[in-house]
Amino acid sequence: MRRLVAVVLPILLLGCGGFKDKQKYYTYCDETGCYTCDENGCGPNQGGQPTDTCTTDSACQPGCYCNTITDRCVEAGTCTANSDCSAGYVCDTARSSCIPGGSSGTSCGSDSDCVAGYFCHPTTKQCLPSLTCSTNADCGVGMICDARNTCVPGPTTCNTTTTCAAGCYCDNGTCTETSICTKDEECKNYGTNYTCQNGTCAPATGPVQCSSAAQCATGQVCVNAQCKPVSPPPTGVCTTNAECGAGGTCLNGICQLGCTSSAQCGTGQVCSATNHCVAAPTSTCTFNSECGANQTCLNGACHNNCTTQSECTNGADICLASVCQPNTGRVAQCANNTQCSTGQECVNALCKSRCWTNDDCAVCSNTNACVMGYCQ
Repeated sequence: MRRLVAVVLPILLLGCGGFKDKQKYYTYCDETGCYTCDENGCGPNQGGQPTDTCTTDSACQPGCYCNTITDRCVEAGTCTANSDCSAGYVCDTARSSCIPGGSSGTSCGSDSDCVAGYFCHPTTKQCLPSLTCSTNADCGVGMICDARNTCVPGPTTCNTTTTCAAGCYCDNGTCTETSICTKDEECKNYGTNYTCQNGTCAPATGPVQCSSAAQCATGQVCVNAQCKPVSPPPTGVCTTNAECGAGGTCLNGICQLGCTSSAQCGTGQVCSATNHCVAAPTSTCTFNSECGANQTCLNGACHNNCTTQSECTNGADICLASVCQPNTGRVAQCANNTQCSTGQECVNALCKSRCWTNDDCAVCSNTNACVMGYCQ
């Protein structure tokens, strides 16, 4: 029975200077049988038991061919015509087996010496089959897509990480392989200081500068061990305590919420002895990799990442710069006049006293200026 094979055989490809098996889907054979592997694991294939070693294709079972570099039988699938085989393979009709095309084993000096679908082994200087591609994303870690639409080994030397192939970073001039990633959580196995940078697991750039905002200059926060400017700046900059809600304090233009327990404070904050929310005195993280998935290490605490306010589960947080962080903006003191003291009115969410002159405001706390009919 003809069996179509939708996978390619495992081949040795170069990844950041070293050889590793690089396939999204592949098959292999050993002394126990032939197997197909994908992201879900490996399962047995039909096609017979291959022998341990070989020197010619005829020494292997149907569906397998002899890899003359490793002298082992490798499965590529059964066939009745070339169209049944994967790219770079032809059908050996006498054995009903897919085998590498005529260019396999051809001597070469560079990838361009091989036909499309093959790359030049840098040690043996022989053309070996590879994946076909349209973009670098179609290739595995350490591989790039060349002008022949073939996955070939990426650069081994570098000046910056962007010079290396996907899944590799620049380490003292050498492309070093880790893995492709989408979030910091995927990089923890490489070390606590590894984060996901431009889709590649790599050590945090630069020296450790901080573990909390206290170690950074004014106007900066500590993000992933690096001091960075606050971006965007806190909204609703305050000038008086009244703008920070009941019991709140305006400090350096930002609000510190009033509190009686730390549960009333934002992420990474505690309730101080003076009943204001302040940054926690101890750090729980330095790098993003020490936090959970979709979290950022900000000022020594793990904060949830966000795109909308609804993703911030702490009621004292606000979604700012894609991170849930304590709300340091103005806090509504009132919604209507009934929430203000006798003789005051609710104006722009603040309780204000009416006045005609500055003298009318002499008894008001924190101010003695009459502006547009209200004490400011």
